[in-house]
Amino acid sequence: MLKNSKSILFTLVLTLMLAIIIPATGAYAEQTMLQQGAIGNEVVQLQGQLQKLGYYSGPIDGDFGPATHSAVLSFQKDRGLVCDGIAGQATLQALQKPNMANSTAINKTTGAQAGSPMSANEVLQLQTRLKALGYYQGSLDGDFGPLTSRAVVDFQSNNGLVADGVVGPATLGALQGAAPATVSRGSSLNRKGETAVSLARKYLGTRYVWSGSSPGGFDCSGFTTYVYKQLGVSLPRTASEQFNTGVRVKKPAAGDLVFFTTYQRGASHVGICIGNNQFIHASSGAGKVVITSLSDGYYSSRYLGARRIFN
Repeated sequence: MLKNSKSILFTLVLTLMLAIIIPATGAYAEQTMLQQGAIGNEVVQLQGQLQKLGYYSGPIDGDFGPATHSAVLSFQKDRGLVCDGIAGQATLQALQKPNMANSTAINKTTGAQAGSPMSANEVLQLQTRLKALGYYQGSLDGDFGPLTSRAVVDFQSNNGLVADGVVGPATLGALQGAAPATVSRGSSLNRKGETAVSLARKYLGTRYVWSGSSPGGFDCSGFTTYVYKQLGVSLPRTASEQFNTGVRVKKPAAGDLVFFTTYQRGASHVGICIGNNQFIHASSGAGKVVITSLSDGYYSSRYLGARRIFN
C-alpha cells in the first residue's frame, strides 16, 4: 500500500514538472494578447510576421510601439477582424495563415471547399482579372496582400456584393461576368487614390531620415515617391519637382499630393491627402510618418496647392 502511494505521488510530481518545463507549442502561447507597451520575444515574432506580409517596416526590436500598432490595425482591417490594434488569438491565428484569401476563399476551378487556401497561381489570376477591370493597381505577384484585399472589397462594393474581401462563389461569378466598361473613370480614380492611402498608412510611424526613400526611413518626397512607385507611378524625387507633376486641383481628394512651403520658398514639403481634410507625410518635426490635419495652423498658412497624379 505504501509502495503504491509513493508511486502515485511520484507520477503526480513528474506530471507537474513536465507541465512547467515543456513550453506551449506553436508560435504563441494559447493565452497571448499583445498590445502597445508589450515587449519581448513574442513581439519580435509578431513584428517579423507582419513584416513578412508587408504590413510592418520598422525595426524588429520586440517593442510594441505605434508602428507595430498601426501594422496590426491594417492587417486586421484587411482580414475582416475587429480593428482594435491588439494582437489577440484571432489576429495571431490569422497571421499564421498568410496565403489564405481571408481564410474562407472558395476555388471554383479545383472545387475546394470553404476554408481552403488559394494557390499563388489562383491569386495571380484574381489579380489579373481585378487589374483588367481597373480595381487592382499593384504588381501581379500571386500574393493576397493588402492591395489585393482592398481591390476585392472595392469590386464587391461596386457590384452589390457583401464587401468582406472574401473571394467566394458570388464574387467569382461577378468577376467572370463583369466588364471594364462598368467601371467609371471617376470611380476608378477614387479607387486608385484610396489604394495609395491604404498603402501609405502601412508606414505610419516609420522614422524620418533626410534623403530617405525606403521603409528604413523617409523624408517627405522620398515617402511619396516610394508609395507611388509601389502603384506603378514614377514621381520626380524632390517636392519642388513633384509640384509640377500631374494636374492641379482646387480641392484635394484621397491620393492627391498636397504641397507646402516650409524651410525654403516654393514647394519644399509634400504629403498625400487621405480625405477628411487630413494628409499623411514624413515629418521632420515629428521625426516620423504621421497624419496631420490640413487645418493645422502651421500647414494651413503654408499650403500651396494639390496635384492629382492618377489620370
